[in-house]
Amino acid sequence: MSLTIGETVPAIVGAPSDESQEQRARRLFDEMARNIGREAVNHLKTMYPDIISERGHSSKSWETSLVNTIRNDINWRMRPLLMALIAVHQEWEEDTP
Repeated sequence: MSLTIGETVPAIVGAPSDESQEQRARRLFDEMARNIGREAVNHLKTMYPDIISERGHSSKSWETSLVNTIRNDINWRMRPLLMALIAVHQEWEEDTP
């Protein structure tokens, strides 16, 4: 999904209506990181099916582990950027009359 300037982000089904902007930013960022992990798993399964063992073909634990490792790494490395963006957003809200 790509957005253009001025386009609104659609509401996410199941998202809490009482969450703060910071909570929403963290949740959306975490969802993005998880999706990247899932895409990495799907890429490995498609491009390199021979390196996945027979046990790997029948077990989802390696997939879950890889998705979580990638997600955690992205969240850890990008946390300073997310915090900076949240701070900038809060400054904008304070400056708006």
